[in-house]
Amino acid sequence: MGAELTITNLSRHFSYTILLDGHEGGEVFSLQSTSLKIEPVKHELSFKDSDTDNLPTNCKPIQITIADGRSLHLKILTEDFSIRIYDEQGTHLNGKRGFLCGQVGDGIHVENPIT
Repeated sequence: MGAELTITNLSRHFSYTILLDGHEGGEVFSLQSTSLKIEPVKHELSFKDSDTDNLPTNCKPIQITIADGRSLHLKILTEDFSIRIYDEQGTHLNGKRGFLCGQVGDGIHVENPIT
């Protein structure tokens, strides 16, 4: 069946390249959303600025474990020259303070082991 990852870009100024498990997985343009069909396993997710002449250039990765048939909607935004990843409730998933680990939806577990 598979799983689905939907990413909404809240930035008015940046487009982002999706990095899934270290490989480019697509692009999400300014003020738009994109969806990816992914395997229901553990993935590493991060983003980089599609235009290498601008900042930010990348963000800290998060680890996502998603179950079969589940979907995860994330939002991304640039603040203070860093790309921030948020879940639907507005939790900052790749923050610099503390250790984030827990459920963000039914059958979806997110970890931010890099603090």
